[in-house]
Amino acid sequence: MRLTNGDVLLTWPLALHVLTAGYFYSDGSRHEAIDLRTNQGGSVVKPVYAAEDGTVQETQTWDGHTRTGMQSYGTMVRIRHRDYEGVTLQTRYAHLSSFCVEKGQTVREGQLIGYTGETGNVSGAHLHFEVILGGTRRNPLVWLDGDFTTAGSQVYTYQPGESAVQRPAQTTAQQPAGRLQTITIGPVTQGDADAILAVCQARQLDQLGLYRSVWADGDAG
Repeated sequence: MRLTNGDVLLTWPLALHVLTAGYFYSDGSRHEAIDLRTNQGGSVVKPVYAAEDGTVQETQTWDGHTRTGMQSYGTMVRIRHRDYEGVTLQTRYAHLSSFCVEKGQTVREGQLIGYTGETGNVSGAHLHFEVILGGTRRNPLVWLDGDFTTAGSQVYTYQPGESAVQRPAQTTAQQPAGRLQTITIGPVTQGDADAILAVCQARQLDQLGLYRSVWADGDAG
């Protein structure tokens, strides 16, 4: 989202905003990204959303064993957004289990682009999220609102002079783009139900427990 003052307010790529690592690790070494917790509700596979409108610039599928170089990101997506102050703006989403977009595809802010996992160079499941401005990785928290918690008191957030983007008052009551929606369809014929199920399976919604069907008389189907 581009604000009236020219600032960029990115949407959180996950519905859960718990920071497990910041732009610097707790030992002071550079991370140049944030890590977001994904292990909630008994599953580490969670929907990942585009942080802003843009074009998918790169996708990568992990080869299953290499943990160095670009393969350290595992399965990942990189999106090119509209330039900020004449400089290229990109976001990267790494360690995914899968993605559902392709290179060159136009995506909207809050659109589903993939699912979290633990591919690449990881010691546990999380979403690695980067903001890249002019080829340099910046602290993602200064592009997001302040609606987050940290997994511990040692998790790095902001350096002096940095802060969250202030969300305009007129958008506060609006539905955040990254929130899940409940969609009810039917009653439909068995053929249509099978077609809808196939789409949900392709998006792995059945595996995530996000798909449910019932018979027209109310019995579970």
